[in-house]
Amino acid sequence: MAVLTKRGLDPADYLWLPVHPWQWDDTILPLFAADVAAGRIVPLGDGPDDFRAQQSIRTFSNVTSPSRHHVKLPLSVLNTLVWRGLPTERTVAAPAVTEWVLGLRDQDEFLSDEARPVLLGEVASVTVRHDLLESVPGVPYQYLELLGAIWRQPLTTEQLDADEHARTLAALLYVDPEGRSLVGELVSRSGLTSKEWLARLVHAMLPPLLHFLYRYGVVFSPHGENAIVVFDEHEVPTRLAVKDFVDDVNVSAAPLPELADMPAPVDTILLQEQPDFLCQFIHSGLFVGHFRYLVEVMDLSQDDFWSVVRAEILAYQRRFPELAERFALFDLLTDRIERLCLNRNRLLLDGYRDRPERPHAAVHGTVPNPLAR
Repeated sequence: MAVLTKRGLDPADYLWLPVHPWQWDDTILPLFAADVAAGRIVPLGDGPDDFRAQQSIRTFSNVTSPSRHHVKLPLSVLNTLVWRGLPTERTVAAPAVTEWVLGLRDQDEFLSDEARPVLLGEVASVTVRHDLLESVPGVPYQYLELLGAIWRQPLTTEQLDADEHARTLAALLYVDPEGRSLVGELVSRSGLTSKEWLARLVHAMLPPLLHFLYRYGVVFSPHGENAIVVFDEHEVPTRLAVKDFVDDVNVSAAPLPELADMPAPVDTILLQEQPDFLCQFIHSGLFVGHFRYLVEVMDLSQDDFWSVVRAEILAYQRRFPELAERFALFDLLTDRIERLCLNRNRLLLDGYRDRPERPHAAVHGTVPNPLAR
């Protein structure tokens, strides 16, 4: 407020948001120079807190005050499939998406009382449009995602039971320089066999994901960085926490009554996918993208590992026989699954050219589904 007042500006006229220093130097100053010169954008200097980048690169944890919100910022870098900006409309809609997703959980007895997933919501957002670039027809999408911020709830002790603690799912793949795996250490501390421990892991993770999919036609992207596993004091998995809603929550394009009353901001923003592709968020994000590697660091055969995963899916289906039509619609046990190939986008389809829309992951061929038998 002192900086703005000293410049003769009214603090009430401004929205305040953090900006990554690299983004400021490399993107904001060159492209928003006129706004900075006119005082429509005012740099206020460094904030008092220190932040650490999470695995997603553009989301930051406050290490000075860990209970404060995580901050998700645009970074104009090309990473895997897309430029890592914050799309304008999706950023604005983030709190509405969070409210809707939390509402589904809180009104559902199985989710709220039994599975109890921790949903780390995006509760506030701001976006700054570049008026000139947004007026250009067909402008590359990354120029519509340059400046903004999303504030996300951190996973705090208040959201966990007294004996619980949490780790990202990605941590379970860690092997130290002496060849010792983290998951092997956790299994040893738990007192369970590898197969028993795995059964507890998939029981903590899959039921809430399956329920959102089968009951509501909603999927998260439960890959190693978005999914967080909650453990008890014996290092036994107990629950799932998940984050990144506005970017990674998708809904069924097939009409379902549970989706008929989505509020307008959510209905227009969330991507809709056909049922077979909706299953890919669990197949590719969790089974192919993580479990395929987890089996390599656990003391289990492929058959034993995947039989445990399949058994958990079948147990859920027995629990909710009234959803039989949904089990067929969202078939996770099909003989083969389509193969998503991000490298194919870069090497053959998109290259490094500019395009007006964010690309979809390329589908090329199929692979056997280990859950089919």
